[in-house]
Amino acid sequence: MSTVQQVARELGLTSQEVIARLKAMGQPADSHLTPVEQSVADRLRRESGTPGPPEDNGALVTAHDAPSQVATGDAATATQEPAAEQRIASEEPTQSGVPPDEKPPGKESTDKEEPPKKKAKKNSLLRQVAELPMLIVLAFAIAVVIKIFLVQAFFIPSASMNPTLVRGDRVLVEKIGYRIGEPRRGHVIVFAQETAGEAPDLPWSEDARNFFRELLGLPTGEETDFIKRVVAVSGDVITYQGNSRKLVVNGERVDEPYIRGRQDTGSTKITTANCRPMQLEVSDEGCRVPAGTVFVMGDNRSNSMDSRVFGPVDEDEIVGRAWLIIWPPEDFGTL
Repeated sequence: MSTVQQVARELGLTSQEVIARLKAMGQPADSHLTPVEQSVADRLRRESGTPGPPEDNGALVTAHDAPSQVATGDAATATQEPAAEQRIASEEPTQSGVPPDEKPPGKESTDKEEPPKKKAKKNSLLRQVAELPMLIVLAFAIAVVIKIFLVQAFFIPSASMNPTLVRGDRVLVEKIGYRIGEPRRGHVIVFAQETAGEAPDLPWSEDARNFFRELLGLPTGEETDFIKRVVAVSGDVITYQGNSRKLVVNGERVDEPYIRGRQDTGSTKITTANCRPMQLEVSDEGCRVPAGTVFVMGDNRSNSMDSRVFGPVDEDEIVGRAWLIIWPPEDFGTL
């Protein structure tokens, strides 16, 4: 009985083609090693117009028919064995277990999978690039929310707060504390310039430039906020006088170790005589800070434009409290 592979070679076809024909004839066939009945094989040969192999009728080979094989039985056997070995070798499957005329199933599937992988990788890269503008906009929006409601960096543009803060320092100002509480004496605060005069009307391009620079705590060139220290709050009565100026609040002297040189001998006084020019209420003991305001001064008293010049600051104008020096690194710390 022949196998599918043997019949395929006789007919000059592939094993898959023979299997297809067998299935069309109603004969089960799964692989190239499936046995094929002789009658079925003869039918395939007839359909293909291929003569069958010579029948083995048991006749001996004569010297006239095969001169090279006239010898003893041993010699004849030796002559036939190599042919048998060649036939067996030709019928053996390849190392992969698949006949030579068939392609390994794994290779074809691998070749088909590689292009989708490359395409998926390319699509992933394009998707990441497409998402980049969205991430930038989201980061910007978060920065704006933080700047408006939580924390903002400020650049110190002048020497009015020496030695506590010097020109070029950068501080963080938190904006939540005064939404739920009130400013206290000794706090260093930032407030809007409108308190000290009308802010200049800038073109929109300059406003946008300053906005981005403020996000990073960089100088804008058109400073719109002041930073000073609160020395008195709403309802406090204050005086600031003497050859070596002494700050008295509600009848008690206030120690001010943060003043430059630890003493002030020549800056503007605060007495009952100049309460009104400073927009303060006159009191028997000194000048009273109006309700809803705070009185501020710079630590560099002799070189500071503060409430002695433009009056008390409305609490609604306070941006927030400066609480942390972030630049330069050697001065990093709280205020």
